[in-house]
Amino acid sequence: MSIYTKTGDKGTTALVGGARVKKTDLRVETYGTVDELNAMLSLASKEVKDAANQSLLEALQYQLFYLGAELATADPAATKANQRVVTADDITAMENAIDRCMAALPPVHSFVLPGTSEAGSRLHVARTIARRAERRLVELSETATIRPELLKYLNRLSDCLYALARFEDQQAHTDQIVKTVIQRYLSATTERRNALPAATTATPVVNGQLALDFSLAHRLLQQAICAASELQVPVVIALTDRHGNAILTYRMPDALLVSLELAPKKAYTAVALKAATHELNAAIQPGADLFQLEASSGGKVVTFGGGYPLYRDGHLVGGLGISGGSVEQDMRIAQAALHGLHLGKEE
Repeated sequence: MSIYTKTGDKGTTALVGGARVKKTDLRVETYGTVDELNAMLSLASKEVKDAANQSLLEALQYQLFYLGAELATADPAATKANQRVVTADDITAMENAIDRCMAALPPVHSFVLPGTSEAGSRLHVARTIARRAERRLVELSETATIRPELLKYLNRLSDCLYALARFEDQQAHTDQIVKTVIQRYLSATTERRNALPAATTATPVVNGQLALDFSLAHRLLQQAICAASELQVPVVIALTDRHGNAILTYRMPDALLVSLELAPKKAYTAVALKAATHELNAAIQPGADLFQLEASSGGKVVTFGGGYPLYRDGHLVGGLGISGGSVEQDMRIAQAALHGLHLGKEE
């Protein structure tokens, strides 16, 4: 079926219900601007990083379709019984999104340049189109009956897009700072490592015992972060020495706060019992050898997956604990952290 009808070749178009008007008609200009805004939201959504913002933009695009269809219906008699419309609930959802974004941002006391990130810039362009659509709608309302919700919706939409733009700019700024710090850190540690004499690359020994050195701990952390990022699961990563003493605990942004308690316990348990934590589950069941172990250890021991003992040359040197995802995800991230580092128990 051809997409061209040739009915508009003389500069007119049909409204819902069949009435024909000039393509320069204010009603056509208004819903055409809404259509332009919808296309811009699609473009902006391709760069937006925050999942909640992406979901909201998709909902807004559907709502703009409903709004455009309503504006294209000049005759109320032509309105379909099941026609979707924007409602007060849609406006409330935008207000909630505005409050969420603004609560996470530092206050501003002057005008800001529109967009310091790709997502922010596109959202600011969408904001200006929303303002233009609102101006057209206000003008149309002077000669046509327009539901008050439509005027309120477009007014709130531009505010919402402003909040989303600032939020995405701030997130991009924070991500860039983190990336820069990590790059400088990795560069500095690489330079220090390359500057060390060859003898210092041997397996470290503390008080006659093999130990977990900084270079290896750093590689464990780096590989765990990469694995967690690939799964899109923020976690807490904990390392202990062979005595169960903390070496480091790192919380990825947005990781569950409870994981700050659980990850170190997993690492401690793996060292204390010289076993991966998921291997202990059967042993703590009623009637098994370690029944009530968790209760009798004062909460220091956990027996679900994510904790692994670390061995070098057959000697226990520490423990690794991962917490933040499901048990399977924690185990997968921990195993990825250990990959290629030869930290398993030698048989």
